[in-house]
Amino acid sequence: MISLKTKAGPFVTAGILTGGGSRRFGQDKALYPWKGQTLLEWTLQGAAYMTDKTYLLAKSPEAYLYTGLPVLEDSSSESTPLNGILSVIPYVKDWLLLLACDIPFFDSKVLEALWESRSRNEATILRLAGKYQPFLSLYPDTVLPLWAEAFHSGEYQLQKVIEGMPKIVLEEENLLLRGIRPECFSNINSPTDLEKLPL
Repeated sequence: MISLKTKAGPFVTAGILTGGGSRRFGQDKALYPWKGQTLLEWTLQGAAYMTDKTYLLAKSPEAYLYTGLPVLEDSSSESTPLNGILSVIPYVKDWLLLLACDIPFFDSKVLEALWESRSRNEATILRLAGKYQPFLSLYPDTVLPLWAEAFHSGEYQLQKVIEGMPKIVLEEENLLLRGIRPECFSNINSPTDLEKLPL
C-alpha cells in the first residue's frame, strides 16, 4: 500500500500555529511537556504522516529554533491567527495543511480523510460540534487568497471566513464512522484538559 506521505508529501505544505500568547493556558502551550514530548512535538509527529515540508507560525520565533524547522514570525500588531496563515501562504505550492499545537493528538486517519475528500477548488474542512476547524483542515492554493482578502477587509473571525469559502465539509459523525478516535479532535486549552484524555 502506498503511504499517505508518498501520495501527498510532494504537494502538501504544513503550517503549524504555535499558540500565540497561550493566555488561557497560562504558559507557552506549544512547549508544554506531555508523555515524553511537547505538544508541538506531538503535532509535528502528526504532520509527518503527510509531509516533511513544515513551517512553524509563531509570535516569538526564538522559542522554536531548537526544532530545526523554519519558523515564520507573526510580526503584525493585529491579534489574529490570520497573521500566521498569511505568513505561510507564499511557501505553498499546491496544498496547505493548517494545524495548531492545541489539537496535537490527531492520527493518520484524519489526514487520509482530508486527502481522499479533497477538491482542487475547495477547502476540505472538519466541522465538529457545529464549528469549523480551520486548523485541522486542507486548503488548495486556489482558495488561499480568500484569507488575505479577509485580513485586508478587517474580517478576523475565521468561522466567517470559512463560511464564505468554497468547501467540502467533513462532519464529526463521518469521521467516527472511519474509526477515527474522538480524542483526535480534543482542543487543549489548559493543562487539566490533558489529564482528561484517555491516551
